[in-house]
Amino acid sequence: MNAASAKWLAPRRAASARRLMYTSPVPAELTQTAWFTDLGIDFIRRHMKEHADRPFFCNISYVDPHDPYDPSEPYASMYKPEDMPDPIPMAAPHYESRILEESRDFVGSDKLSPVAMRQLRALYHGSIRMIDDNIGRLVKYLEENGLADNTIICFTTDHGDMMCDHGFMTKGVKHYDTGIRVPLVAWGAGVQKGGASARLTSSLDIFPTLCEWAGAPMLPPVEGKSFAGEAAAVGSDEGWDVVTVQAPQAQVRSIVTADGWRFTVIDEAGQGQLFNLREDPREQHDLYKNPAWAAKRLELHEKLTRAYMDSSQVQQYRNLPAGDEGRGLVLHDLSGPVTPTFQMEPL
Repeated sequence: MNAASAKWLAPRRAASARRLMYTSPVPAELTQTAWFTDLGIDFIRRHMKEHADRPFFCNISYVDPHDPYDPSEPYASMYKPEDMPDPIPMAAPHYESRILEESRDFVGSDKLSPVAMRQLRALYHGSIRMIDDNIGRLVKYLEENGLADNTIICFTTDHGDMMCDHGFMTKGVKHYDTGIRVPLVAWGAGVQKGGASARLTSSLDIFPTLCEWAGAPMLPPVEGKSFAGEAAAVGSDEGWDVVTVQAPQAQVRSIVTADGWRFTVIDEAGQGQLFNLREDPREQHDLYKNPAWAAKRLELHEKLTRAYMDSSQVQQYRNLPAGDEGRGLVLHDLSGPVTPTFQMEPL
């Protein structure tokens, strides 16, 4: 980069960084994270006042941590930028996909200085701590009101954040481990304390698990597999050999396997990626075009195809005909005899 280019680019990088991260002027107790927690606690309080003999289900969906990275004080200055680890370097060769490259236009890490990257990561950690503290408020309320012994809290997210890893920012169609692996924590009644599981788990598993925890009398056809037994340490639930990750709008499809592989195909570009996550957890050595791994690539391509076909074998609940005058659900195979009947309790 010549001196003229650097002079032109510097203020634009600074402006991008200012739009992406700053300290929120809103007091921490008035942020939407605190407000969502207040609403959740208020719902539980009202439910126990009006329906103390009935169970409750409360879903609190936080938006943070999310771009722009703007936690309130004291969270904005709680973590020092100089203590933040450097981003994971970009692997080579990289995706050669128009859609993926365009996603870098949202302040790709190439537009941030190393100092700005560390500052951004510090603010991100502050936003996470703010959520942690608000979940702590919820747990404290349950404990102080005698609800902790028969309540389960399940915490998870819908995606990660690239945080400048591999040259990308935010969420999206980048199927690196940083963006697709998410936390899943269960706490409370019937859940083992301090336990951990290596079971390969999908977001699809949350619904049947909640139903099992709630003692639901029936389940419609679902793809997910309950992890309630795993959480209680009463036996190992059947996990997945392969889970899928997809971004249909970008024609990017991936699988992650129980034995530690991540395989991605990019339909638009006719390319892909292949990483051994156990030996290369930072995804620095792409084996997709390596002739020595051609057999593994073919094996995983077949597994990816089968995994995406499996979802089509599950009947859509909304399209199934109801029977028994609306008091039950009868599943019909329109090409043959009646298939299993799932009875629903009258409301």
